[in-house]
Amino acid sequence: MHHVDDRRQNVAKLSLPLVKIPSFSGEGDPNIYLGWQAKIEQIFNVYEVQDDQKVKLASLEFLNYAMQW
Repeated sequence: MHHVDDRRQNVAKLSLPLVKIPSFSGEGDPNIYLGWQAKIEQIFNVYEVQDDQKVKLASLEFLNYAMQW
């Protein structure tokens, strides 16, 4: 749990509005991944998230197998 808290503190430094990033658990169905990717790209575009911050933000909501990537 400590690792998740550290990542959330780093995100707080980004000064972005509070946005719910959908979770992703790494299922094998490519359509699930593509839907998730489309949704977070939409969120990133609305909030004008810089490219160097996208992976950090998206990975906060990785679950299960996706956390192992």
